[in-house]
Amino acid sequence: MRNISLSFTLIAILLFVGCAPGASDRTTAVKRAIETREYNVDTKTLMSASVGAFQDLGYTIDVLNSDYGLITGSRTQGTQTIENDSSVLEGIVAGLFGFEGRSDDILVMPLKLSATITVKEVSSDPLISSLRVNFESGGKKYSDLFFRSFFAAIDQSLFLQTETE
Repeated sequence: MRNISLSFTLIAILLFVGCAPGASDRTTAVKRAIETREYNVDTKTLMSASVGAFQDLGYTIDVLNSDYGLITGSRTQGTQTIENDSSVLEGIVAGLFGFEGRSDDILVMPLKLSATITVKEVSSDPLISSLRVNFESGGKKYSDLFFRSFFAAIDQSLFLQTETE
C-alpha cells in the first residue's frame, strides 16, 4: 500500500513539474537581460561593429539610423509551409467565371528572419554603450545559446574593428 501511494505521489509531482511554466513564459525583464549587452566602447564603434556582425551572419541591412541607434537587418533562411486559406475563394471564383481553379492548398514560402539592434550610451565616464537585439521569424522562439552566439559575433566584430585601427 505504501508503494502505491509513493508511486501516485511521484506521478503527481512529475505532472506538476511538467506543467510548470517553461522558458517561453519568461518575464519581460528576463527577456530584456538575455537580449542586452553592455560594451566599453562609444555608440559609433558599437554601431559599426553591429553592421559588420550582421553582414558576417548573412543579414542585409534594411535600416541604419545612427541618430537613434537603430539597425534593422533581414535574411532568408530555408522555407516555411503555410496552408493556403484562399483555396475555397479560388474555387468559387473559378466556378463563377469558368476559370480552372488551383488545387494547391499549401504554400511553401521562404522564411524571412529579421532582427533589430538598438544602441545607446549608458555612461560617458566610464564610457559604456548598450546593445539590445530582437529577432523575429514567424513566431519562432530563440534560445539563450542563440543570443550568446550572436553576441559572440558582435565581440568578434569589435575585436576585428579595433585590430584594423
